Amino acid sequence: MSIIERGKAFVQHLRELANRSAWDWRRCPRCGSTGTSRNGSRKVHPRMFEGRQEIRIQRHWCYGCRHSYSESSPFLVRGSWYAQEVHRFAVDHWEHVGSSIRRTGEIVRSLLGRQERWVLWRMFSVEPEDKEKCHLSPSTVHRWLDRAGMQGRKSVPDQLVGVATSGQVGADGLWARLLAGRKRVVLALVDTVTGVIWPPVVVGEEDSERSWGRLFRRARLSGLDLDRVRGVASDGASGLIGYVGRVLSWVNHQRCQFHIWS
Repeated sequence: MSIIERGKAFVQHLRELANRSAWDWRRCPRCGSTGTSRNGSRKVHPRMFEGRQEIRIQRHWCYGCRHSYSESSPFLVRGSWYAQEVHRFAVDHWEHVGSSIRRTGEIVRSLLGRQERWVLWRMFSVEPEDKEKCHLSPSTVHRWLDRAGMQGRKSVPDQLVGVATSGQVGADGLWARLLAGRKRVVLALVDTVTGVIWPPVVVGEEDSERSWGRLFRRARLSGLDLDRVRGVASDGASGLIGYVGRVLSWVNHQRCQFHIWS
């Protein structure tokens, strides 16, 4: 299932949850029986953009399979003090804005609690009392990102199947210095027309054809049809030039003029 299909399925799932009636919840999700009864409830108090809310979660007991189950909400994340919208906003802010995890946590915390930077934006507002303040930490945002990354890693094969490709891609590497003086390079492949970024790879060097071969194989597993690629723009990395000339012989290679000028 491609990333587009998974996104559609996720939205459809949330819509179905939002539209479920009281009668729908009487049907046991485990055995399908409607021989159920209400079995108490509990209250949760998630933080949303409108502030802390109180939501009642109804439980049911199934006489058929002798198990209990709880109703679900499209607005909640199981086991979290923060609503679905907060999780999505934090991940989107970190990825789209390009901010650090610390700053993302600070912005989200300010918006939810009407505190900290909120007072800079609205100078005549008053910060809430300590018990009403939001205490979202960067480590919590980090866990959300890790969870999203692990889910994304499971779906790398065929991730971008069906995504339109122009056949014109750009490739480059970004060097990073790690602990103990070690260096690694992140190789990335981008569709220069649609802006789609194919899954990158981390390697020890960019002058090796093997390293660039890993990048193109990862893109192929994710759904890129290499037969439709007609052009690659890059700097003068010898490993990439060698790989394109030897393996992707039908692809035209274009040196990036900005690298040539510099």
